[in-house]
Amino acid sequence: MPYCTNCGRKLGDGEVCNCTATAQGAPVQQTPSPQPIPPQQGFGQQPYGGYPQNGQPYPNQPYPYQPNYQFAYDGQALPPPPKPSSKWILAIIIPFVIVTLVLMGIFLAIFVPSLSRYKEKSKQTSINNKASSIYRGANSSLVDLDSDDVDTKGDYIISSDSSKNIAVPYDVEKFYEKEKRYFDKVDELEYFIVIRDGHAVYSAAAESWNDKKTYIGTYPAEYTGSAVAYSPLKYSPKGEKEQIKKNDTLNGIYNDAVEKFRNDIKKRNYEEW
Repeated sequence: MPYCTNCGRKLGDGEVCNCTATAQGAPVQQTPSPQPIPPQQGFGQQPYGGYPQNGQPYPNQPYPYQPNYQFAYDGQALPPPPKPSSKWILAIIIPFVIVTLVLMGIFLAIFVPSLSRYKEKSKQTSINNKASSIYRGANSSLVDLDSDDVDTKGDYIISSDSSKNIAVPYDVEKFYEKEKRYFDKVDELEYFIVIRDGHAVYSAAAESWNDKKTYIGTYPAEYTGSAVAYSPLKYSPKGEKEQIKKNDTLNGIYNDAVEKFRNDIKKRNYEEW
């Protein structure tokens, strides 16, 4: 292949270099412009942008030309790209959910019964405290009545239901007034108080006389080793500790106390009771 003797440029067959033609006064040969290359399908950069020399796109082609990635160089359609797999997510979530449910089941199996017992003991403690307040208020009321020259000596029973009072030796309304001063919520409860020799020795209280579901509080009560609640006791003149059962009612506890009270004391007016 020849080269120009003046500038050393590579020449085509029969081509005269411009520098030689200029020196000899011959016309300068123009290099033919490249023909536009049509856009190609497939990957890769399109030659000359895929447009003819006038800068206009071919018909039905977007501007600027976007390669068509749906076809390979041989014109065959490419397979669709694989969908991302979610199996790894399930492999993490499913064991986590199972472990969480198992732990929740264990927690509920332990916590729910404990919570239920705690609520029961809390209610029992509350009613026991109210019975204790009635007991202490009764003794304070008896002291006040004695200061008012009221004869409070003797053995008798005072109840929130005046029809259940037994052998009260004075106007019981005076006792009710003073009891309410020492325990202002006494009217919200049903109760009875056993008084021996002018001193309260036992009290029992509940929200109802005959409801088996209501809690019964007493003073004194028995300590059973629980830091939450003491077990309520039935009245016993000899100090015996007989616990109140779950289905006992305040009316039943009252009748039991009256029977023991009558059997324990002997009064002249016993027949009048």
